[in-house]
Amino acid sequence: MKKKFLFFIALSFGVLHSSMAQTKAWMTQLELGLLGGKTKDLWEEKTSTRTTLSFTAFHGKEVFRNQNLGVFVGLDDYPSITLVPVGIGWRGFLGQKSKPQFFGSLDLGYGSTVLEQVERTEWSSTWHESGLVFRPAVGIKLPAKKGNWALTGSIGYKRQPTYFHEGSHSQAETSPKIPLFRTRKALPEGFSSLNSTSTLYHSLSFQLGILF
Repeated sequence: MKKKFLFFIALSFGVLHSSMAQTKAWMTQLELGLLGGKTKDLWEEKTSTRTTLSFTAFHGKEVFRNQNLGVFVGLDDYPSITLVPVGIGWRGFLGQKSKPQFFGSLDLGYGSTVLEQVERTEWSSTWHESGLVFRPAVGIKLPAKKGNWALTGSIGYKRQPTYFHEGSHSQAETSPKIPLFRTRKALPEGFSSLNSTSTLYHSLSFQLGILF
């Protein structure tokens, strides 16, 4: 999992940095932090705490003074699934840019399961899906004494649903088509049965980052 995070950080930094325009109206924010919450085992009726890693890269343009709109990509590692959330984001700042500023942020998008593999046997298939990702947060920006960059720290809330499907094939040695984003039918074509387990992750989010 550490290799995935290092790869995503390097890739996001390279892609977003190369896409920046020369004007100061563009900004990039890279954040690494923790997602904390609780997981309930319905079989054993136990509740355990969880702390997992989270990374977010935001790239936006200043549309109004201290108001930035843009896109984000991230990586969230949960106990049973790894998600790659992508979507649109907002960053709003209070105060002068040359001094410490409070800021608010909002990320809204879709949690891709591109890193999760579809497992198939002769008679069955299993796969993961996700849905809407929602993360509001508040934080502080501390500008560097030299250079056009700053450190950031934020606390927020993240909501992400996940789904795990186990389907039996109608015929052996077939590979029924699995929906690209979301299984909406109770029984997709090519399956004789389908069992689904849904998990909704509510997390307290702590992030430290760099903004430039």
